[in-house]
Amino acid sequence: MLRMSRSLKVRPECLEIVRLPLRRKGFSSQKSLAHNMGLALATLSKFFTGKPVDSGNFREICLKLALDWQAIAD
Repeated sequence: MLRMSRSLKVRPECLEIVRLPLRRKGFSSQKSLAHNMGLALATLSKFFTGKPVDSGNFREICLKLALDWQAIAD
């Protein structure tokens, strides 16, 4: 079980996995996803490159992309 922290990041071995659903879910780019979610593009960029993101945003992005956040969180 993961201990909840203020920020989470995608495990390095899962970076390719998280990029796959972007277009499958109808988003042409990270920018379009950011706009749709009301998040800063920088936040999405951090998520997709494995940098720490606020845990609430991390889970919200995963939900939007139908990803199991617990399975990909580092």
